[in-house]
Amino acid sequence: MKIKYFAWIKDITKKDYEFIEKDFPRNINELKKNLNTMYPDLEKHIMSDILRFAINKEYVSENSEIKSTDEIAIFPPVSGG
Repeated sequence: MKIKYFAWIKDITKKDYEFIEKDFPRNINELKKNLNTMYPDLEKHIMSDILRFAINKEYVSENSEIKSTDEIAIFPPVSGG
């Protein structure tokens, strides 16, 4: 499973992306729990439910199931002008 990070999320994780090779999360909620453990500075953003998740380039709800072959992208809130 490939996890891609965007914008300031990359600053927190210090990575553009990473691979999960084992103990794959089964859904977005499990992925959030894993991310909270791996990146404690990301937890406040996950808990405030501001991040957007996409599975294979499609935005999803937080209850979506994920597979070991999926590519997950994590985006911060969009700001603009």
